[in-house]
Amino acid sequence: MPKRLFPMPSLRHLLRLTDDCGVIQHAKFWVPNYVSGYCVDDNSRALIVACRHHRLFGDAVSHALMVRYLAFIFYVRRADGRLRNFIDYSRNYLEDVGSPDSLGRTLWGLGHLATVDEPTLAVPAREIFHHALPHLAQEDAPHALAYGILGLCAYGRRAELREEAGRLTQPLVDKLLGTLRDTRTHGWEWFLPILTYDNARLPQALLLAGQLLDAAELRDAGLRSLAFLNAVCFREAVLNIVGSNGWYPRGGSCALFDQQPIDAGCLVEANLVAHQLTREPEFLQAGLRALEWFHGKNYHGTPLYHEYSGGCCDGLNAEGVNANQGAESTIAYLLAHLALYEVMPEMFQPALQG
Repeated sequence: MPKRLFPMPSLRHLLRLTDDCGVIQHAKFWVPNYVSGYCVDDNSRALIVACRHHRLFGDAVSHALMVRYLAFIFYVRRADGRLRNFIDYSRNYLEDVGSPDSLGRTLWGLGHLATVDEPTLAVPAREIFHHALPHLAQEDAPHALAYGILGLCAYGRRAELREEAGRLTQPLVDKLLGTLRDTRTHGWEWFLPILTYDNARLPQALLLAGQLLDAAELRDAGLRSLAFLNAVCFREAVLNIVGSNGWYPRGGSCALFDQQPIDAGCLVEANLVAHQLTREPEFLQAGLRALEWFHGKNYHGTPLYHEYSGGCCDGLNAEGVNANQGAESTIAYLLAHLALYEVMPEMFQPALQG
């Protein structure tokens, strides 16, 4: 495999988007757009970035970000354990309760923080985690279940928490696997009758749950569904993600645009997990090709990641690149980037200064 050099992970733009409340949702080019306010979706995923970065580099900056994003989750949680998602720039709540997906993503972020070696962070993270988890158990949405499973698998990385994590994961995995069994048909190895957003998180959840529970059935189902998704997305010489302008309904056509970074990023992570479990080179190749999508190996041949700003553009449309560098896109890139750095640090070179 040819050696590829990616820039070193940089939190530059994430810091630019983060104020004393949390991470701002959107940007105009790489200038934070305060009018867009905040959401727990982005702050929870940013929490995972901070946890991973701190685990790899032990730096004070990512430590401060872990505190900041945990404080945001504290602010949006309700007394009953549920969470709100959106608040405006004045920190007013914009809804009574957030979506199932936002609940799952919050559990995903908290599951990472719950395993850090610092009790002043891990203990409150576990408290919120266990208060919110019963509400996810009442949900059936596949993405929400997958995010929660990812959080529990992260929680189970500590040996003393592994048994508890497995016990709490089993009912969620049973639901997610049930949706796959109910929906898949010949030629359609998927959890829903349509491919939409953040697709690779679903097979990734099964793969990691299979590892946590030592369950070959989960591992095999995760590999089959990921192979199906790879076949859809790597149908040309470059990665073409399922576009949000129509998605890909079963029996219909797959939308080419608008392609979103969140989908390229999760393909990187899911394929790296699959490679770790199987050592099959095609999964590593797919993960690297998905990361290269950010660096210009895409439909328009244009980079979405800007090394100078440290931010990622918001997607590919028919005309070219959406030049705004919002939180979701930048976080998606950082999650993927750090996942590769964790397993193959030799593929990275020093970042630009600025």
